[in-house]
Amino acid sequence: MKTFDPSNFDQLREHVVNLFPEKLAPPAVSREQQESALSALHDTIGGQRFYFLVDMPTFTIIRCAGIQTWMGHPEKEFSLKQYWNLVHPGNQVAAHTVFLQMANILCTGQFELQFMVQRYSSLTTLKHYNGHYVLCKRTASVFQYDKENRLTEYLNEFTIIGPYKGEPLSPSFFTNTGGQETERGKIILDKVKSNFPGMKFFSDSELRLANILADRTPGITQQKIAEKLKLSPNTIDTYYKRFLKKARTYFHIDFTNAQEAATYLREAGLL
Repeated sequence: MKTFDPSNFDQLREHVVNLFPEKLAPPAVSREQQESALSALHDTIGGQRFYFLVDMPTFTIIRCAGIQTWMGHPEKEFSLKQYWNLVHPGNQVAAHTVFLQMANILCTGQFELQFMVQRYSSLTTLKHYNGHYVLCKRTASVFQYDKENRLTEYLNEFTIIGPYKGEPLSPSFFTNTGGQETERGKIILDKVKSNFPGMKFFSDSELRLANILADRTPGITQQKIAEKLKLSPNTIDTYYKRFLKKARTYFHIDFTNAQEAATYLREAGLL
């Protein structure tokens, strides 16, 4: 697969649309099941919650509710491309990279899917119509799939938490009963971690350093890291500075030090 930045919406849309064959198998979920779930969901949007439904073969929003009330964006005009651009720059790298790998797996029939059972959760920060950023808990659920287990619709639900304070994505996978989707979630996150270096935000050496720092081994020093990587302390110091500078730039957060930045990447699911 050609590596690209999934924050480029047009490029990502083309990629996702091309995951599907010209003719899909019949849908697995009845319209009655879907409407019943949406009807129940509508009763919750008065409590700082909103949602939208995405059709994957066309990569468009096909239903939306509550976002105008709580985020100020007109629902009749709201598009998936607009949403992509509302994600805070500090969240974009992780959020869009995780989504890419989920699409690659779920839209190609690699997992057995169930209606509103498999769910993905993360912290996502979105730009309000008035210009400030709002931290939300985002939950994405399987909403439609064909008889060959290709995800064709997913439901995005958001609950407003409050102002953004630099929180990492913190991705997790679970079921409708609260159980952790440990095995499937690990497959997706391992794909994220293996593909992230190819995006060239950081050099391989900087990422090796970041992984060591994120482990938070007690008593670790630059001298010990230099010995571990068989490099000079001066070289390690250069990697520290480069990694910290890039992390501040890419995630739009003024990290205090390289270890703080490395921990953020780990909690964002990128390391």
